Parts: sequence; C-alpha cells; structure tokens
Amino acid sequence: MRRRAAVRSLSGTPLTEALLMVAAVSCALVIVRFLFLFVAVYTIRALDRRPQKQERRMGHHARMVSALAGFRGAVSLALALSVPYTVDSGGPFPDRDTIVFVTAGVVVTTLVVQALILPSVARWARLPRDTHAERELALARTTASEAALDALPTVASDLGTDPEVTERLRAEYETHLNTLRAAERASAPESGVLVRHQAQDTALRLALLEHKRSAVIGPHRRCRSPPRPGPTGHGRGTPGPGDGSGVRGTPRWDTAE
Repeated sequence: MRRRAAVRSLSGTPLTEALLMVAAVSCALVIVRFLFLFVAVYTIRALDRRPQKQERRMGHHARMVSALAGFRGAVSLALALSVPYTVDSGGPFPDRDTIVFVTAGVVVTTLVVQALILPSVARWARLPRDTHAERELALARTTASEAALDALPTVASDLGTDPEVTERLRAEYETHLNTLRAAERASAPESGVLVRHQAQDTALRLALLEHKRSAVIGPHRRCRSPPRPGPTGHGRGTPGPGDGSGVRGTPRWDTAE
C-alpha cells in the first residue's frame, strides 16, 4: 500500500527522474560489489601470503558469480519504509516517496534482471563441484579405520582371538585403509589400481548378494504361490468334473501310460 502511494505521488518529470535513479543505483550497487570483491581479495593477498591461504583462493569466475548474486529484498525495503512521514518540526519528510520508490525499484531490478542473468553467468563460470562433504566423509572413514587398526592387537588379546583370525582382519583393514588413502591422491598411478579394484570388489559382492537373495527367497515364493486354476475354473487340488477324482460317470485319466 505504501509503495502504491509512493508511485501515485510521482508524476511527470519526477517519475522519469525516479526511474533514472533506480537504474543508476542498481548499476552503482553492482559496480561497488564488483570492486569490493576484486579489490579486497587482491589486497588481502598482498598482505597475507601464508601457504594455507592459497588453498582457499577462488578464481575470478567465482567472484563474477558472487558479484551478480547480491540481491536486495526485504531488509532494504523495510529500511526505506521505516523513514518517518514527518520531521521534528511537523513538516513532511523530504522526498520520502522517492526513497521508497527507488528502493522498491532497485529490489525489483535485482530480483528480475540479475536473477535472469545469473544462470548464464554461472554456466559460463563452470564452477568446480563442491567436494567438501566427500572430503569430510573420507577423513572420517580414514580416521576410524586407523583407530580400529591401532586397537586391533589389544582387542584381539583381550578376546583371546586366534592369530590367524587377527591377521586376516588386519589384512582387510589395511586394504580398506590403503584404498581410502589412494582415493585421496588419485593422481598417483597405483592409486587408480586400488580404487578400481575396490569398485570391482563392491560390484562383485553386490552381484553375488543378489544371487544369494534369489536362492533364499525363490523357493519360499514358489511354496506360497496360489494354485493356478485348471481348464474348468477349479483350482489345483480341487476335485472337478473329469479330473480323475473317481466321481461317478466321469472317465479316470490313466497316468501310467
């Protein structure tokens, strides 16, 4: 309602000037965001050259996407609408309707124009896939396997496990741990072999598991399958006309022939 009132209060030249203000402010916001993202980053790089900071650096393609992703919305409009109607002297607040109109126009511009451009810029940037969750999962698996391998001798001794069983389990854990470490350094030639063998092992186990499942469930399903109806509509095992059940007046089928 307040935005409509602000639009109705603008007419003729003020409306044209307000539209020009919307375009100017929208362009200024995008330019300032570009300058901040680029200038601030290069300033930090010049002041902080620690090696760990180099791993966190992102290219200019990612900064282009971040610059265009700066949408304005509820907060900006709420600040504009919070401008009082009158000043302390009782007179109207100067250009309040213009402030609300320009703010609403900038919000619409960023939500419509930038939102339409952003998908194309994101495709052009070809941002790398986020692997943070996968790295965290790999680290957790590696840490857990290392802890289990370190505790294996003590646990096996407490349980009185035979050495053959302990060594077999140790070999399994070491193979699993080597595969996890190989996945982290996929550039090494031997790493590709370990990862490929692990993938083949998993596929083979899943295929065999399906055969085991069929062997167990198949006979059970056949035993519980409903009787199939005979040619006269009677179920299997139900006496009917001409089925050789000894009913008077019907021929008996001789299966000994």
